[in-house]
Parts: sequence; structure tokens; C-alpha cells
Amino acid sequence: MFDLEHYQDHGDPGLMPFAVQGAQATWLRLTAAELSGVRTTSELIERVEERYSLSHEQAIRDVEFWVLDKQL
Repeated sequence: MFDLEHYQDHGDPGLMPFAVQGAQATWLRLTAAELSGVRTTSELIERVEERYSLSHEQAIRDVEFWVLDKQL
């Protein structure tokens, strides 16, 4: 299973700035404001699903690949 644990700023809700930039480079339709409030993998999946009109399964795969790629 994948998670955003390495990308969370535990003193502040949401993704760390470098993770927001990386996600924004991957999903250009998502704004920094939308991404800065993401606290869980489920929230990121939901945002990707909504903005790109993807099926839930496709959004899960896309986010999973993104997270796994960033953990190399």
C-alpha cells in the first residue's frame, strides 16, 4: 500500500511544499491552493479524480504510481 507519510509536514496540515510542486507538475489542472490542503492519499485521489474526470480506479492508479515514483 502507498501513503503520503513522507510528504506530510506534521507541524502544518497538508503536503510539504516540494510535494505540492511535484504533484502540480504531474497534475497541471490542480492548483497549489487545492494541493496544499491535501492531508491524505484519499484526498489526493479525490482531487485528481474530480479535476480530470477519471474513474476512481484510474485516479488510484495514477496517484499510486506518482507516490511510488517519488519514493525511489
